[in-house]
Amino acid sequence: MIQAQKKSPSAGVPNATAGLLTGKTIVRFAHAYESGGGLEQYLTDLNRALGQRQRLTIIQIQMTTDQNRLQESEEMVGQARVIKIPLWVKAESKHAAINSHEPSGKERLKAAIRDQFLFAAPVYHTLTKHYLKNWIVPRRAGEPDDAGKKFQEITARFSVDLLVLHSSGGADASEILAEAERAKIPGAIVHHFANDRFKSLAICRQTRSAKAVGGVCGVAVPNYLQSRFTNLSDGIDIEFFQRKHARGIATHVEEPILFLPARIMATKGQLELIRAGGELLRQGLKFQIALAGRVDSESFLVELKKEIATAGLTERVTFTGLLDAAGLRDWYAVAAVLAFPTRHHEGLPRILMEAQAMELPVVVNDIGGTSEGVRHGQTGFLVSVGDQAGLVHSLGQILRNPAQRQQFGQAGRRWVEEKFSLEKLAERHETFYQGAMQT
Repeated sequence: MIQAQKKSPSAGVPNATAGLLTGKTIVRFAHAYESGGGLEQYLTDLNRALGQRQRLTIIQIQMTTDQNRLQESEEMVGQARVIKIPLWVKAESKHAAINSHEPSGKERLKAAIRDQFLFAAPVYHTLTKHYLKNWIVPRRAGEPDDAGKKFQEITARFSVDLLVLHSSGGADASEILAEAERAKIPGAIVHHFANDRFKSLAICRQTRSAKAVGGVCGVAVPNYLQSRFTNLSDGIDIEFFQRKHARGIATHVEEPILFLPARIMATKGQLELIRAGGELLRQGLKFQIALAGRVDSESFLVELKKEIATAGLTERVTFTGLLDAAGLRDWYAVAAVLAFPTRHHEGLPRILMEAQAMELPVVVNDIGGTSEGVRHGQTGFLVSVGDQAGLVHSLGQILRNPAQRQQFGQAGRRWVEEKFSLEKLAERHETFYQGAMQT
């Protein structure tokens, strides 16, 4: 059995928040797997950044669909001792959670009424928050059954100083929060999606129990939460994401590449990009489109390929499959623009920062926190959701102006260095954790 860490003095890390977490033990809970997505990379980078600066223990409760891989693992990441504890979920449940359907018109209307009524200030303070006090969060697909029990076992073995939920809104998160309250361990929530999800009754219920609440962007934080919310933003490895490290791609392409790395699903913008590509082709522009990412909806993939054929782009579209970080870096280096007309509930998409670090201009829909990831008119363009003409215009402008591409790219690199380094990310989290433990 892994033994609890003995508290020891800091090695003396030269930074503004040095020593804040010396000897502390933090438990993370996330619907993250060993690899495969933005949340997984966020946690990997954050643990590494903290380990370079602080001496602490991080216990990460994460998911697995493989019953043969339920063993705990431990490694030293810099000065941090990182222990990963997997919980089993059914593979089909994970798939169902990932592939939740787009809300229908009726569902959107219901959500709008809920948001306008239940979260209006007078109603929230007189009715909603009292109703939520005793409301039980229902279980959803893709949740493990024994999250609360596992957290209880951890607290019996370790002296835990802080719980951090990187996934909230589920019965599993509620179970863990309840156990933390019983053990008098402060809990914090870090939200990785668009802030409109804080109007979910389940997440709202859980924020009431949390000592601190943060997210990856500060856009559209609900009124009930604004006084307690911390914008933790995001960070990437700006040393790794540099053009000089790129290895090139196997196929030589002379025409400019429009690159969209995201899961293949209806809300991530692939269909909108193909339709824009059809119009750009009719305008006489020459280009290639590269779509990277795992397929999360086979039915959507069929629809997408039909649209590619209809737009006359069959010979101009490449599906790269799922790329690792180095593969993404290689494609960023050869692309002309990151094209991301997403309609998804985005928090702050990492690909915006990665692309700009690679001196690649971006064209992205203004949704969720994307406006905090790009400087409109300086490092790329923000486009209103549904503005297909605006998308075509912005992509066309960048394709027609190589000098502007270079200017935007250089400005993007400076922007990421200034705001989105892993060091800055670690500093924000260190201060956030300390505040949660002192509340």
